Amino acid sequence: MRGCSAVAVLEKSSQYQPANSFSTKTESLESVAVIHCSGRLCFQGEALPLAETAQNFLSAGNDLVLDFAGLTLMDSAGIGQLVFISMYAQALGREVCIACAPDRVQYLLRLTNVASLFEFFVSVEDALESCASNAA
Repeated sequence: MRGCSAVAVLEKSSQYQPANSFSTKTESLESVAVIHCSGRLCFQGEALPLAETAQNFLSAGNDLVLDFAGLTLMDSAGIGQLVFISMYAQALGREVCIACAPDRVQYLLRLTNVASLFEFFVSVEDALESCASNAA
């Protein structure tokens, strides 16, 4: 599929989500914030809220764990927002990790050389442990 800029990821949950939705659920654990992402990380209107949420936590002095377990689609706008989040975190001396990213999302991020900006973990708990040990 030449020219296709989006990667579809099979949804593992049985919950129905509208086709055009992206949502985040956040939690803060000491100096690390976890942003649980679900839906489509696409188009500027959907991807921008993730960057704004991340920016707020990073500005408050938190490291970030982006939980991509519920991510069903990502395109170039989503990738662009991830690059922005990485650059913003680096400027503040903060760390951003990605947890539970589906294989196809990891492949897309490697293909676009964006994967090198992040450390990937198989679980949120592993990412939190890494962030906690780096903060100590």
